[in-house]
Amino acid sequence: MTIPKIFVNKELKATIACESCGQTYTKDVSKFIKHKAQVRLKYTCKCGHGSSLILERRQVFRKAVRFKGILIQNKKQYPGIVTDLSRNGIRFETLEKAFLKEDNTAEVIFTLDNPTHSEIHRLIRIRKAFSGYKFGCEFLETEHLDDLGKYFLFHF
Repeated sequence: MTIPKIFVNKELKATIACESCGQTYTKDVSKFIKHKAQVRLKYTCKCGHGSSLILERRQVFRKAVRFKGILIQNKKQYPGIVTDLSRNGIRFETLEKAFLKEDNTAEVIFTLDNPTHSEIHRLIRIRKAFSGYKFGCEFLETEHLDDLGKYFLFHF
């Protein structure tokens, strides 16, 4: 059984719907926003039904992709694959172990699967090193006025 996700709005509140009676509740979840780990919540509805939920704190939708790319830091190139993409960043998997530290900046170059196979160059910040091979990265500039912006427009 998968645990349902609830999303946080701009006011840092989440709406919970009871699976049993359908009643909805809006709760302040601001104290959970800064947690680095996944946040699981338990709630009990007024009807007595209890459930577990996962708090989804992402601000934008992520899409699973497989784009060939290169991550570059200090003139060292790490070939790999962009495995997911959002307006704010990417998840990148290198083919060889990369010695990248969180909060460091780097450059990423990857090719979209659009008809023109556009090559995208972006400066990124390593937000999370999941291992020596997997990295969560955020774009330093989130305004995409090139082919990446067009890609978001048509595919998201």
